Amino acid sequence: MKRNFNCMKILFILTITIFTLSCKNKKEKEQEQVTTTEAKDFARQLQISIEKKDATFFDNAIDKETFLQKIGLNKAGKDAEGFKRGLSDKMKIGSQLISTMTKGSNYQLVKQYEKDKIQHLIFRLYDQGSLNYHDLELGKHDKEVKIDDLYVYTTGELLSETLNTLYNQMKSFMVSGQVNKDDNWLAKVPQIRQKMNAGDYTGALRDFESLPEEIQKLKSLSLMHIMITSGLNDDAAYSAAINEYQKLFPNEPNMHLILIDGYIINKEYDKALESVNKLDERINKDPFLDFYRYLISNLKEDKINAKKYIISLVNNIPDFEDGMIELILTYKEDGETEKADSLIKSYKLHNTFDQSKLNSVLDL
Repeated sequence: MKRNFNCMKILFILTITIFTLSCKNKKEKEQEQVTTTEAKDFARQLQISIEKKDATFFDNAIDKETFLQKIGLNKAGKDAEGFKRGLSDKMKIGSQLISTMTKGSNYQLVKQYEKDKIQHLIFRLYDQGSLNYHDLELGKHDKEVKIDDLYVYTTGELLSETLNTLYNQMKSFMVSGQVNKDDNWLAKVPQIRQKMNAGDYTGALRDFESLPEEIQKLKSLSLMHIMITSGLNDDAAYSAAINEYQKLFPNEPNMHLILIDGYIINKEYDKALESVNKLDERINKDPFLDFYRYLISNLKEDKINAKKYIISLVNNIPDFEDGMIELILTYKEDGETEKADSLIKSYKLHNTFDQSKLNSVLDL
């Protein structure tokens, strides 16, 4: 029984929006620390809200004043107003996240840890072969747990850093005259995102290519180019976008995640597997990555390791629909009917699983 494996498309969930709100000066005071229990409860509420496709909790979880301070826009002058107007009037990360998620996707807590007395939560986003991680940095404000910033694995930096760099680079371009502040290119950025969300990747690419060349080479826009080409079903264009990003930003910490697809397209499976392992080291272990080891091992026609990885995945994450399907297929291919039948029964007990997918697999 032969199965086709779609190339893993790296999902770039990065909200290129900014808050248009005024901040009042406050007297500095020692910030109360978030406890381990509070962080755990916050993670539970966040995950439940996303599972229910309710963006409200995540949208309201960002501490806007802290975030504006980290970006450097809380006291910015008139030069920041054009930047703000060209983007959204609010940052709604939950809404952005949910708008891109399809049936079968999930946003799951991977780990909770403390660093420099600050509680962190790492969430994994998986959607039809796409993979990303968010490391949420928690703070307490007026006795409420909030998100002060988040590290986005596909960008390899804090979201505040991404937006700060984007603003300063755009400001520099305008001051130098490289980019006219009256041009309408800035308004196209959210339009590109809207077209991507609607599945119009051809239109998104057309708009992207109409941006000034200097703007296209910004880090966040280069990553957007990768995501656009990932939706075109054009491996050559997708690989070229990844290669261009690698040339522009060769030492980025997110490169292992970005390059997995590129290595697979070029059939460099050992390098792809190495990138998965290095990503796992950076997170400090996510059992879900055995799914990618399984896929790559299958592409290498290494059935022994492929089976080992898919069994490990299902043992560790039994509620992952795609993993269970793949293990059912593996058992059926190996003639292990009893094990396959047992898994099929388990699959049918999951009300949230796509039963038509199982039926199509059993008809193969």
